[in-house]
Amino acid sequence: MTDTAKKQHIVITGATSGIGYQLAKDYLREGQHVYAVGRDEEALSELKSLGAETVDLDLMDRDKVIAAFDKINEIDLAICGAGMCEYLDMPNFDSTAFMKVLSVNMGTLSHAIEAVLPKLIASKGRLVGIGSASAYVPFARAEAYGSSKAAIHYLMKTLQISLAPQGVAVSLVVPGFVETPMTKQNDFPMPFLQTTQQASQAIRDGIKSGNDVIEFPKKLTLPLKVLGTLPDIVWQQVSTKINKK
Repeated sequence: MTDTAKKQHIVITGATSGIGYQLAKDYLREGQHVYAVGRDEEALSELKSLGAETVDLDLMDRDKVIAAFDKINEIDLAICGAGMCEYLDMPNFDSTAFMKVLSVNMGTLSHAIEAVLPKLIASKGRLVGIGSASAYVPFARAEAYGSSKAAIHYLMKTLQISLAPQGVAVSLVVPGFVETPMTKQNDFPMPFLQTTQQASQAIRDGIKSGNDVIEFPKKLTLPLKVLGTLPDIVWQQVSTKINKK
């Protein structure tokens, strides 16, 4: 960051693991003012040593989220990256697991949005939500995760319209497979697997360019988008082959 560049005040949820953790470190290296939100004490301690203001917070507790974010005076960029993944194995539909994934992925996001929005309106800032390429095409076993990400896609694209009059920009991040603790559970092929460093670079570049949708890697996301436009029988066969153990 140059001496004349304005230091950004950046809030990152899910900052103690995976993509969020890498983003926090990279923005700190750029000299930005980072508020790192997460639950892992060791990761929070490391981020604090790098210069972050750390917030140990349960994002599922709405009142605590509102109170914690109210203490932050200025927010220029909010990256909402907290979430989880749990697969379902048919024919046993586990409604508890299904609702847990939806509740966590939508709850942490919605609570964070409510908390940061007044500050983003004041700064004419940018809100960023993390979706998934899995929302483009239905995949077996991803009934819960994919549904939650499809909901996030709809939410962020709707907010692009509804927040424009307030001067708040909204970006939807659509990653393919990224090498994180969450994807270590995957027992199926993950084509074009990205590192967290690659993911962070793509997201930061997309935000800097002001992109409404930040997709990567294109060699995976573009074919999936095309598959989503084809007859159901095509993507059903592809999904079955990819997820077959």
